[in-house]
Order: sequence, then C-alpha cells, then structure tokens
Amino acid sequence: MKKHLILLLILCFTLVGCKQKEDAVKGGIDKKGFITKIYSKGNRILVDDVDTGLIWMAMPDNGEIENYEEGQEVVIWINGGIDESYPAKAKALNIENSNGNQSQSSLPKFIFKNEKFPPSINCFVKINDIRYEMTKGNSKWKNENESVQTDAASPTQIAESFKVIAVEPNNKITIEIEQNPNLSVYLWDSEEDEVTFEKKQITVPTNQGRYIYEVVAKWSNGEVSYTFVVEVK
Repeated sequence: MKKHLILLLILCFTLVGCKQKEDAVKGGIDKKGFITKIYSKGNRILVDDVDTGLIWMAMPDNGEIENYEEGQEVVIWINGGIDESYPAKAKALNIENSNGNQSQSSLPKFIFKNEKFPPSINCFVKINDIRYEMTKGNSKWKNENESVQTDAASPTQIAESFKVIAVEPNNKITIEIEQNPNLSVYLWDSEEDEVTFEKKQITVPTNQGRYIYEVVAKWSNGEVSYTFVVEVK
C-alpha cells in the first residue's frame, strides 16, 4: 500500500513539474493582433499589434505558415527580443489562434462591373506625375459560379521585355490599381525582399542600378501580380 502511495506521489510531482516547465517556456502572451500579410517565401507573417503596431513575425521552428490566413486574429509568444525597425521584427516561440478557427477578413471585395471574367484591371505606377502601365503576371479569381487561375512568367522574366523607367535616386513611386486592393510590394534580387511603403508610395534606392519590382494586389475574391522595372540614374 505504501509503495503504491509513493509511486502515486512521484507521478503527481512529475506531472506538476512538466506543467510548470511548459508554462515557463511558453510564458505570458507577448503580442495579439490580426494578420495583415503573409510572406510565404520569407516564412513570416505581418501582424498588427495594438501596442506595437505592425510587426513582422518569423514563424516558430515547428510552425507551418499554410495554417494562417490574412485577417486571422492570433496570439503570439516571442522568442527573444524585438527589432525596433519599421515594421518591427521578431521571432515567434509559439503562435495560436485567438478565437479558435474563426477569422475576420480585412481584404476588400472586388466588384465585377460587367460580365467579363476574369476582369481587366487598370494598373499603373505614377512617377513625377507621369503614369506607366505595369505588366500583369499570375492571377486568380473567383465569383459565385466559377474560378480561374493563370500562370505567367516570373517578374525577372517579365522584366526582360519591360521598357525600363528612368528615375532619380529617392524618387517616389505611387501605385494606382482600381478598387483599392490590399497591396504588397517586393524588390526582386534583394536581401530585403518586401518593400515598406505608406499611402501607396514607395521610395526607390539611392544607389544607381536596375531594380525589378513586383506588386501583388489582393481582394477577398482575387489576386493579381504586376511587374515594373526602374533604373536609378
């Protein structure tokens, strides 16, 4: 009887110790917010935290980025500190859904104005009050009755035939795409792939050279990639 009691006590202490260890590793919730962008190539998500604002969160070692979607509310435990850049950057120790499997979409819905499907969209960049049309790449659309997905050349391949736009160092570029999509801008062949921008404007680099940009426009029912190329003189 005493032997059984001792074994039971040992088991209880072991379970309590494991739980305390788990809590110590996990700790309290560091950040909570909605996912505004998902960058699969860089294995990270952009979260809009109430206190910090926008913060790029690298996925935990056992995390799968396919499990998340834009508009989803998550709670995050941070592994280490936060890089106070803009947006801020951090490594996640653990990420969980805030409300089970519920999510809130922050993407606008594209309104099909006529019977043409997929739609033809006006897409330009404006530099020094001059508008230049971007070249369309991959796209995917869905409406109530059908869906379509098209595959195109990569931005680097599209750039080979794109008429390069000459710009000055630190020129501002405004992105103009109808129906106000959620925008992401990527600079190809660069260590810092995603470009930070405000009010639909990006700033070109100061160094001379040729730069390939990809603009990804997202609606809740569609997504289109566009490419343009500039050369800083």
